[in-house]
Amino acid sequence: MSPRSRRIIIRQAPSEPLNRAYTNPLDLCNLRQPMNKRRIVIIDNDLQHRETIKNLLTAIDAQFFDVTGNNCTAALSRIRPDLIIITITAALQNGDGGLCLLLKENPSFSELPLILIGHGEEAEDIAQGLATNAFFYLDAMEVADKLVPTVRQAFDKHGTLQKSRHILIVDDSHSVRLLLEKELVKLGYRVRCAENGREALALLRQEQPDVILSDVYMPEMNGIELCENLHADPQFASIPFVVMSTENDAGNMRKMMQFGAAAFIIKPFNLEQLMLTLNKIFSYEFLLLLKENERLSSEQKHLLAGITSLVKALEARDNYTRGHSERVSQILAGLVGFSGGSQREIERAMIAGRLHDIGKIGIRDNVLMKPGRLSDEEFDHIKQHPAIGATIIQNIPSIADILPVIVSHHERVDGKGYPQGLQGTEIPLWARLTAVADTYDALTSDRPYRKGMGHSQALTVIGEVAGSQLCPDCVRIFLEWSKRKTNLFSPTEQPGDAADPPPTGVSPYSA
Repeated sequence: MSPRSRRIIIRQAPSEPLNRAYTNPLDLCNLRQPMNKRRIVIIDNDLQHRETIKNLLTAIDAQFFDVTGNNCTAALSRIRPDLIIITITAALQNGDGGLCLLLKENPSFSELPLILIGHGEEAEDIAQGLATNAFFYLDAMEVADKLVPTVRQAFDKHGTLQKSRHILIVDDSHSVRLLLEKELVKLGYRVRCAENGREALALLRQEQPDVILSDVYMPEMNGIELCENLHADPQFASIPFVVMSTENDAGNMRKMMQFGAAAFIIKPFNLEQLMLTLNKIFSYEFLLLLKENERLSSEQKHLLAGITSLVKALEARDNYTRGHSERVSQILAGLVGFSGGSQREIERAMIAGRLHDIGKIGIRDNVLMKPGRLSDEEFDHIKQHPAIGATIIQNIPSIADILPVIVSHHERVDGKGYPQGLQGTEIPLWARLTAVADTYDALTSDRPYRKGMGHSQALTVIGEVAGSQLCPDCVRIFLEWSKRKTNLFSPTEQPGDAADPPPTGVSPYSA
């Protein structure tokens, strides 16, 4: 299952609109009670120390997380704790209590209660320098007796689970923002508001929220673009993104789920539905799901890197194919960006270009590396590579969206291409763009039996086959894009052909 396929879907029929729900004070009082355990992070590099602290806190109903001093801020961003307990050993890891200072100076953690456990003058000096309402110091000799009451004091002083949660509301409707903020503040949440995606990004750079509630349609930057931008940025990708949308907007909701949205809630909704969604997101199970998604994402990145390296190794065996896929990827990404594609689409195009010939892994070396022209039989064999590539890629969910490029980049708009003989717009757009990029690189690359063309001559030939071999709209995009490029490739890049060698009697750009 894809890491992006497991999402929380809230699709309850609203019983009453938000501004009419929970007017009874008893309902609000009950709703304020935390539905999930508090999260306590224990920072120490010694496993025995961490276990001792947890054993002392068995009377506290909480989830416990072990974190070491190394890269602890990344772990804390994922866990979103309600209390941090740190030992003097971990605090001194960066010298002079640097880790404590780092935590208290970071806007994402500065308001969290922090308990420092230590002993001696050094620990007392650090404690004195960090003395705030959110800071507690315990001498190591008193931990057995005072840790539990100190933890309870910290929670009492800084409120319930909800009060440590920061929510960013993004909606262009002033009344919606005002209403949501009013109700969530009543429940103890910290709330900030933005009227569009661009304003939300500016607020995110100041302080990261625990969750984002976003509308879809907004000026300047809409919810889809905001979700896409956040998903592409490792700093913000793990922040749960909740889409507020209407029942008839299923297409956009599916798209945003693909971009990493954690949940959606159907408008109009009442407060109970919103709280159900938030409590699911703040649950321990959802945290585990996020961690599992991160693990799968990391595995898929390594897998993709391995496949890309394999393609490079395949091309590197032949001087005439070296670097072809990388050049095609640069052209394809340039065309997608020039056509108005988003940053994510440009990145996907880069991947598609690099892997468009992945199926050549299954082609015999004596055919793939033949220095002369191919016979009809050999050409029939090499035409199998799109199907072979599809077999490889279709089992990798994270790159399944580039499958049309791999399968169809040798189709022709006149229906004489392969493997399916598709015509015109039956051929996926990115496959048509890839065909132009592939053809250009073939024309400008040297072969044993011919010298590569110059840029101008290649453009002339591409123009001549527009409407027969190549999509005329895609050719027009390529010609306009190429005018804005002083050089399609840097001086250090030497062309190497990798378009399929044509059989006897076939033009050198028809493969």
